[in-house]
Amino acid sequence: MVNFKINGSSFELSCSEKVNVPLMVCSHERSGTHFMMNSIAKCSNYTSNPFLNFDYLPLGSLINFFSEESVRTFLNSLNNIKLNNSINYCTNSIIKSHFPLSLLGNNEENLCKVIYIYRNPEEVFLSYWKFLHRWDWFEGPKLNSPVELMKINPKGQSQRYQIENCKNYFERWALHILNAKKVQCCYKNMVMVNYSELENNFRETIITVCNQLGIDVISSPSKPNKEKFIHGKEIAISYKEKQLMKRYISKEIQKFPDLPSDLKALFK
Repeated sequence: MVNFKINGSSFELSCSEKVNVPLMVCSHERSGTHFMMNSIAKCSNYTSNPFLNFDYLPLGSLINFFSEESVRTFLNSLNNIKLNNSINYCTNSIIKSHFPLSLLGNNEENLCKVIYIYRNPEEVFLSYWKFLHRWDWFEGPKLNSPVELMKINPKGQSQRYQIENCKNYFERWALHILNAKKVQCCYKNMVMVNYSELENNFRETIITVCNQLGIDVISSPSKPNKEKFIHGKEIAISYKEKQLMKRYISKEIQKFPDLPSDLKALFK
């Protein structure tokens, strides 16, 4: 592990001669980001300890997240880390991101591999609702139910990931996935994974992802300990509220016909 410095800023990264391209795991919040990161780390030469949080903290002074050139320059620096004035190393710390993937550009230079994980919106918003209640700052609105959260326009610090205004959090979720789906058409070294496949067909899914991205599997895939995940505040939700969620999602998801078919099939 090295304490990597660039432009005077410092943060911990791991480096490895066994990795030649950085790996990013991207998603809408509460979609299984850490699940995927920790799963890949347990069976490959990449690591999630430490991972690199691709966010304003710790990188706000280094990157203009809305400039493709700035992002490319930073990713390139992660592939050219010189240790002890010796050969250049690549970071094997997994990069965690919630920014839309279109901000990476077309990746013609193959600066990173990308896993995009998406999840059933019912699970996303139940988790996200609890997550927002966890913090003592204004990450987003702390409301009485997940349905209220889906219906309200984005607020607070959560807006930092958006590239456009959204009428509500449900639209924000849908547009994030649609952005990734569009990028996948022209982006090298990218795969999209449904959280349910990771949960229900774990080993096969991890091996498939690694094969598609050219990631060496050095040990048998095994599910990570959930105690290492970031949990939201424990809040109970009634059966009635769950039914309201389902009805709202079933109606709203029809407005986004280009979402992955495995998501739409859940709410027919």
